[in-house]
Amino acid sequence: MTAPDPSTFIAAGASAQVYRLEQGRVLKLFHAGIDRSIIAREYAIARAVQASGLPVPHVFGMAEADGRQGIIYAEMRGPNLLAYIARHPHRAPWALEQMARLQARIQYCPAPSLRSRKAVLAEDIAAAAISDRLRDAAIGRLEQLNEGDRLTHGDLHPGNLIVTDAGVSVIDWSRAARGAIATDLVRTEMVMRFGPGRGGADVGRAEAHVRDAASSWYLRRYRARSGLDREALVAWRALVAIAWMRQRAPAREEAFAAYVAGALREAGLPPL
Repeated sequence: MTAPDPSTFIAAGASAQVYRLEQGRVLKLFHAGIDRSIIAREYAIARAVQASGLPVPHVFGMAEADGRQGIIYAEMRGPNLLAYIARHPHRAPWALEQMARLQARIQYCPAPSLRSRKAVLAEDIAAAAISDRLRDAAIGRLEQLNEGDRLTHGDLHPGNLIVTDAGVSVIDWSRAARGAIATDLVRTEMVMRFGPGRGGADVGRAEAHVRDAASSWYLRRYRARSGLDREALVAWRALVAIAWMRQRAPAREEAFAAYVAGALREAGLPPL
């Protein structure tokens, strides 16, 4: 297909740009230099998730434009859940409840064909900027934990949920894998609390307080819905946190460092 018209540009991320096409479709056009195997894996994940019946963008196929690889999806029109809460703060409990329901629904799905979450975490821990002592201990602990065979999104947070006329849908499945459901909940907790602010900015005190309260409420609601015990979170929290350090954007650095230190102590792992 021809290069997209610049006027159809919607958004850009670390790996791709998104352009609006005709008939309610969008083109996720990956940057030059992105490994084709990564794009093929995202396409395979999209098809597998679509087959599960979850509320996700329909995937139409792969395409090439301007010498770059892309994937064509159905367009999800509407604000993300974070923007929705900002516009309707009184609806925040409803919005987070929808997210908890979706996360439980996602993790009810088996995902035998997807890559291993443990393998993804091991790769990220191996590349994280930590001591060799902690790295060896973390990878050794990871090997002891059960693999799990549930569908895990890998980056589920309010920014990756879209409020459409048909309901709430989940986007950005590029990090999906099969694994233990606690890994996904820990990742959600961390991004809600320690992800960057709008435009990549740091987070002020008032917003930090709201984030911590919302994350705590969300964990309680999800655990009540799923029956997930605290010990499962303790087992995975430090490992997921170390793995996130590989590519995490800076925000709330002191609070995140305290969170990681506490998680390492609870897990009986060496300090940073």
